[in-house]
Amino acid sequence: MLATHYCDAGNRSHMEGKLMPEGKSVEFTLLEVAGGTQRGFAKRMAFTMIDADHHVVELTFVMPDGKPVQVRGEFQRTR
Repeated sequence: MLATHYCDAGNRSHMEGKLMPEGKSVEFTLLEVAGGTQRGFAKRMAFTMIDADHHVVELTFVMPDGKPVQVRGEFQRTR
């Protein structure tokens, strides 16, 4: 599975996704970055399906100074 992260930093991280053994998560790892990385870039993403109405997204963003920042969001469907 392939994904492209269209970033506010002005670039596009192209990533390859693999289904994790537990069957509920897909982890995307960086293949390449199109555009400059001077403003940082997304290096890793993971999507975990909790149930039909909930999922978690984790993202590793590499700052311009090279330090990684971990971001996590929990999402719930509204009806």
